[in-house]
Amino acid sequence: MTTHWQSLPERSNAFWLQTITWIALRLGRNISRVLLYPITAYFLIFQNQTLPASRRYLRKALGRNPHWRDIFRQYHTFACTLLDRLFVLSGQDHRLTIEVHGLDVLERFASHGRGCLLVGSHLGSFEIIRAVGRTRRGLRVKALMYGEATPQITRLYRSLNPALHEDIIPVGGPATLLGLDEFVADGGLLALLGDRCVSGDKRLQCTFFGEPAWFPQTPLVLSQILKAPMMLFVCLHTGWGRYEVYFEDLADYHPLARPERQSQAGQVMQRYAERLEHYCRKAPYNWFNFHDVWQPGEP
Repeated sequence: MTTHWQSLPERSNAFWLQTITWIALRLGRNISRVLLYPITAYFLIFQNQTLPASRRYLRKALGRNPHWRDIFRQYHTFACTLLDRLFVLSGQDHRLTIEVHGLDVLERFASHGRGCLLVGSHLGSFEIIRAVGRTRRGLRVKALMYGEATPQITRLYRSLNPALHEDIIPVGGPATLLGLDEFVADGGLLALLGDRCVSGDKRLQCTFFGEPAWFPQTPLVLSQILKAPMMLFVCLHTGWGRYEVYFEDLADYHPLARPERQSQAGQVMQRYAERLEHYCRKAPYNWFNFHDVWQPGEP
């Protein structure tokens, strides 16, 4: 039986983030880049509970058995995105080079005063969407985040940028959806992760890398509640401080009777899984889910 993802690897992320924060803010970006290598090695040796899920994913994405260098590269890429996340949170995203594809679709929504759901993933850096929102006028972004299991990380983020939490909506609280309908109706963009189920989620199976995998119904449910279309977004780490961001149409909003929502959710999330697989193959070392979505039975 696998350990639930909310207690792993986020518990380890606290160590990563605290260490990288100290390095970045005290020693500078260039030294941080060098020291990420021993930090990555330390994590793989002493915080390696996620290795089985990593190996299974890499075997699928690479089409072969992964070598230890492949696993190291995946975790090192993860460390690089954590470092860059600090610059985004501290308002220093000008240090990053971000190339955006498909932004015209979002800007078209904004020009008509229409909001949407941005369905992201643990592929690359979810936080880069915040930098895109800040650098493009007229794009207002809020993020739905699971923070209740990561109080240390939440405190660290708040210490870096207290204003950050104005744009973060914690999932699971009684006020999660309070005001979001007005925000989206007024042209706001609501970002959420679509590739991991949490306790209490309604789930469904989609084909992902040729096998059944579990995905949440949450994006479709929120689309119906907020009357908002859905877009896929992916932020791929392509080099030191470099990212490529992709926006794609996922599903327009159509009111659905409750019995229709299950089948429609299956269609939407299957398309999501197919596009996610496409980008995983494009940048295989960017997958930071670290959870076996293919495990049999409901996770």
